[in-house]
Parts: sequence; C-alpha cells; structure tokens
Amino acid sequence: MMYPFLADRLGLSLGMIGVASFVWAAASSTSQPFFGYLGDRIGRRWLAAGTIATMGGLVAFVPTVQSFGLLVLLLATAGIAVGAFHPQGGAIANEAARGRKGASVATFFLGGHLGFTVAPIVAGAVLLASGLEWMPILALPALMVAALVPIGLRGVGQAVQRDSGNRQRPISTLRVAIAAVLVVVLLRGWAYASLNVFLPLFVSPERPDPVLAGSILAVFLGFHAAGAFSGGVLADRIGVRQVVGVSSLLLIPAVATFALLPLGPWSYALIAATGALIGSGFTPTVLMMQGFVPDRMGAGTGVVLGVSFGAGAIGNLVTGFVGEVAGLNVAFTILAAAQVVGLVCLRWIPR
Repeated sequence: MMYPFLADRLGLSLGMIGVASFVWAAASSTSQPFFGYLGDRIGRRWLAAGTIATMGGLVAFVPTVQSFGLLVLLLATAGIAVGAFHPQGGAIANEAARGRKGASVATFFLGGHLGFTVAPIVAGAVLLASGLEWMPILALPALMVAALVPIGLRGVGQAVQRDSGNRQRPISTLRVAIAAVLVVVLLRGWAYASLNVFLPLFVSPERPDPVLAGSILAVFLGFHAAGAFSGGVLADRIGVRQVVGVSSLLLIPAVATFALLPLGPWSYALIAATGALIGSGFTPTVLMMQGFVPDRMGAGTGVVLGVSFGAGAIGNLVTGFVGEVAGLNVAFTILAAAQVVGLVCLRWIPR
C-alpha cells in the first residue's frame, strides 16, 4: 500500500519496486528454517514476542526513508523478522492444542489471512487521511501484542511432544517422506503465488479493469483463507494425508477449467473452488512435517513455510515466461497439470 507513495517520493521505477519486494520475500522465506531451529533450542515465547515487536518497529520506519538503499535494508531486516516469527507461531499453535491440533494450527493461519484482508483497508484509510505521515501509528497494535505474548504463552511448549512411531521408522523412510511433503508444498505454493500475481492480468489482459480484477482476486483470497481453516479442521477428522490428496486431485480440473473456459459468471465459482482447494492443503502439510519431527517442530514448520513462500519466487518466473510465450491460459493449465506430481508423491508419505 505504501509503494505508490514511496515511488513518488524516492523516484522508484517498477523494476526497483520489484527488487524491493523480492528482497522482502527472499529474506522472509530463507530465514524461517534457521529461526525455527533456534526456537527449538532456546524456546519460542520471547523469540515470538521479540520478532513481533521488531516487525512493527521496522515497518514503522519504512514511511520515513529517504533513499532506496535504506528502504531495501529495512525491508530485508523486517523480512527476517517475519521469517523468524512464523515457525514459532505454527509450532506454538500445535503445542498449545490438546486434541484438535489441526483446528489449532488452522486458527493461527486464519489469523494471518485475516490480517492480509484487513491491513489494506486500514492502511488505505490512514494513507487517504494523511499520506505517509501517520503510517507509523500502525505499529502500535503490533507492539501491544508483543507485550502480551510472553504473558499469554507461559507454560506453552515446555514439554517436547514425541512420537514413538517416528523413532521406530527407518531414517531413510523418514527422509523420503519429508522430501515428498516438500514437493507437494512447492507445487501448491507455486499455484497460490502465481494465481495471486497473475489473476489481474489474466482477467483483463487488454486494458486494466481494477473492479473486475479486484473482485475476482478477493474471491480467490477469501476462499483460500476459508480453505486453510477448514483443511485443518478436516485433518482432525479424516487425516492430513487424505485432505491433501483429495484437494490436490480436485485442484487439477478446477484450475484447468478456469484457465480454458472464457471469462464469465462461472469464473467466480471456479476461482472460489480453486482458492479453497489450495488453502485446504496448506495447514495439513504443516501438520505432516510437525508430525515427522516432533522434537524439531519449529525447524520443521520453518522449512515448510520457507518452501511455500519461496515457491512463488521460482514459480512466478516460470508462469510469467510461459504466459509471455504461449498465454496465461496455457501457463495456468501447466500449473494444474503439475499437481499430478504432488499426487504421486503421496505414495511415499505414511498414512
């Protein structure tokens, strides 16, 4: 939301904005496994609180920057803080649950999705009223939450949960299962990131139509959030592997049909189904990894989220190149067909 204002002040080109956003994404994705491991070793409570405060404080400085170099530095540091928080939050949600771990982890991710939905509205109101001048006040909620987290998390995660079945499973089998989960995460992260970026260009290729693009993107993101929550709840009932398998299977025709049919009222139903199906597999893949490495839950969560976030950087290059050469409908169809590889990988994931 701040990029247009910063572009005007600092004279940023679209390419420079692309570099800045890439630095943010790269820093947040690559730092997650390390900080997940660190949380396993030293505890999560103060690390979670500190990273929330750091995120809020650094983002509060972004509206005040006077050079592109400083902007990139702030975004890189804030991205690392974002990456440091997510593994702690995902692991805490699992450790704090009693029986329904899927619902607990799904609630954590639902909070993130709701934040993505609400933040542009709040930021837009502040920017409309004062431009960048009053944007730093949006750091206050983060600082307040950071102060409450250590109190709310007392006693959570002190006892490490272990799974005797995993200790008895051969290490080679476990490594293959982990690799299979990460392939599934990579493919689903590619689908989410590419649709998120290229949907506006797909629905209005000739002349930008903000109303059409905004409405169909909102449907996709809204149903993705609902799917991420319902996937965790369903995982408690029917199992994580089953949720991932069924959603991956149904995702193939949903994306392909949306890509190949002409745009019409049915497109909203298809993109809603696509968002829900991608989202419904997100929480179960995190739960899979947490179950494989219960004594390294933070590191496992960080690896899954890092691969999921990082998939967009690689996948969007592929989607953009194929879309430029053959059209986005072909690129989306290839994206759908690639999910078959994820289905094949399920055979190496224990029930």
